[in-house]
Amino acid sequence: MTKLEPSSQLFDRVSTVPKLLFLAVMTIALCSFAPMSVFAPVPLAIAFLLYGRLITFAVGFFSVGLLWGAALMVKGFPSHVIQMYIVAFLFAVLVAEILFRNINPVKGLINTGLILVILFGSMLIAFDRLSPTSLKGEISQTVSTVMMQLKKNKQQSTDISAEDERAFDDFVNKPEVLTNEIYSSLPLIVFIFSYFGLWISLYVTLRNSVVWRYKVSYAFNLKDLTYFKVPDFFVYPLIFSMILLVGADYGLPPGSEVIGRNLLYCLGVFYLFQGFGVYNDFLKYLKIGGFVKTLFIAFTLILASKFLALVGIFDLWFDFRKFFINRKKDEGDTI
Repeated sequence: MTKLEPSSQLFDRVSTVPKLLFLAVMTIALCSFAPMSVFAPVPLAIAFLLYGRLITFAVGFFSVGLLWGAALMVKGFPSHVIQMYIVAFLFAVLVAEILFRNINPVKGLINTGLILVILFGSMLIAFDRLSPTSLKGEISQTVSTVMMQLKKNKQQSTDISAEDERAFDDFVNKPEVLTNEIYSSLPLIVFIFSYFGLWISLYVTLRNSVVWRYKVSYAFNLKDLTYFKVPDFFVYPLIFSMILLVGADYGLPPGSEVIGRNLLYCLGVFYLFQGFGVYNDFLKYLKIGGFVKTLFIAFTLILASKFLALVGIFDLWFDFRKFFINRKKDEGDTI
């Protein structure tokens, strides 16, 4: 038996590369399909957990090189896939480090999310300072391009009512309005992208812990992430953000609406996490599990995220979980 160990270890290392490449291809495929790109970091995070940092980093850099070469050689290759793959790789590294270092998932989410906010925010500021055209100018060009494409599509369509046509023309003929709205919302976009993207990756990775737990000893589970509690004092900046948002119509400076909206949505992310935890426990209380539960979760996050945030806010006073009896662990499910 002992003579076979070296050869079996060598075989295991050799067979690791195709598996890693398969996980990398999965990430690339998810990056290519925008609605599913939110899950793109998960295969790479699992690769880190199963095969370690060194070889996964090597395969990651190799994959970026292949994508870069494809972008140079293949006409029409979507260059945004490279950017999304690099971002997914960064998210995967952070998720894997939370698990490798045995950090509480909520603490890891808060700390690493803040790192992402600072990183992406600094990149936007640097781009705005160093680019020949300002960041707002880049947004304006993109918006104008999209508007032109919408106009072309509209000309090819014949089944549009007069009322819809007037509303459409009013929208596409004012690209500067949309540009200003996007530019003023960049702080909340960066914040939500960082925290929500990291939370989704961490949630799905923990939900599929049966795949990697035999390799990595992690003291926490999915329940530690979903039992997210926003500190009580957060209600004060929440109220302040609402005052700024509404007060712009009652004498406050116009900029107060922008500040209030950004602050409200940034705080709303954390209340969304708390509301989702309540919703998750409610589904377990109803004994809804497996694929049906996955569908409920996916559709609720897509269609009713604001409702979940409201549930998180009211949970501060009502503690909805006390009405739920079933408290089964949500380990090993697939999504």
